[in-house]
Amino acid sequence: MVRSRTFCVAFGILACVVLIFTGGCKRSEPAKIIMNVDGKTFSDASILIDGKPAGRLTQTVITSDRKIYIDGVFSANLPPAGQPAEEDTYSGCADSIIISGGDHTIILQGSNGESLQIQAAVSPGYHLLTYSSDEKMVKWDGEKVNAEPGAKVTVGHKKRDK
Repeated sequence: MVRSRTFCVAFGILACVVLIFTGGCKRSEPAKIIMNVDGKTFSDASILIDGKPAGRLTQTVITSDRKIYIDGVFSANLPPAGQPAEEDTYSGCADSIIISGGDHTIILQGSNGESLQIQAAVSPGYHLLTYSSDEKMVKWDGEKVNAEPGAKVTVGHKKRDK
């Protein structure tokens, strides 16, 4: 009886030591994604991750007469520049979105019904996802992929495959 009790205690301690050294009970670090859009397309998009709403981009418009509008509300006048701008400039950004690592589907859904689907291999840490309307390109942590509105693109898998 004493031997079996000693064996159980020793086995329990050994199991705990193994778990501590292998990190068996440690949660994986989350991923943080910052999104940015340059240009009008998707500058006011809703963000869906794996089919669930995850936020909306804050749209900033600088008009050719140097006025700044944030989400459609006048915010400020810029000082006069040397040359007037020829057209309005649009951009959109979102605070960091925290998700778990792994494969995720990120959808930018524009107010005009257009969408862009991005299949991303997300590792723990910080990531920057940028869409350029003029270049029709998605940038993910230095990786560049051509992306027309309505397209499905894949990013992040090359880095993970190494």
